[in-house]
Amino acid sequence: MSKRFWDDNQDKIYPWYADLHREDDLVISASPYFHIKEICSRLGIKNVIASEVDPVNGMCLGPNCRDVEKVRRFREEFGDTKVENFYSDEDHDAPMARLAEKAFMVKDGKVFDWVLLPEEI
Repeated sequence: MSKRFWDDNQDKIYPWYADLHREDDLVISASPYFHIKEICSRLGIKNVIASEVDPVNGMCLGPNCRDVEKVRRFREEFGDTKVENFYSDEDHDAPMARLAEKAFMVKDGKVFDWVLLPEEI
């Protein structure tokens, strides 16, 4: 299913990312691991953290990888490794954005500096 999805949708990845991404990028997502791993493999991205979901019944096999869970899983995998740049299209990713030297919000394919509100800091 993921293979067919990405066959139909890989061309929708924003061109700015296709030009920007590096092999040492990390994709960290609340989406199912098996789904995200497919596109990362195609793009040559080896580092993937995502929600563990049973591909047959769709049941989560652990915590959903979102909000502070992303930070916990990142630290578990990479320790105190610095995050140079972080991109997201979701406000609830503020915990990860705070870890980054530079964070960016993506809306409608456009990239903006992420300005964290005081309650997000």
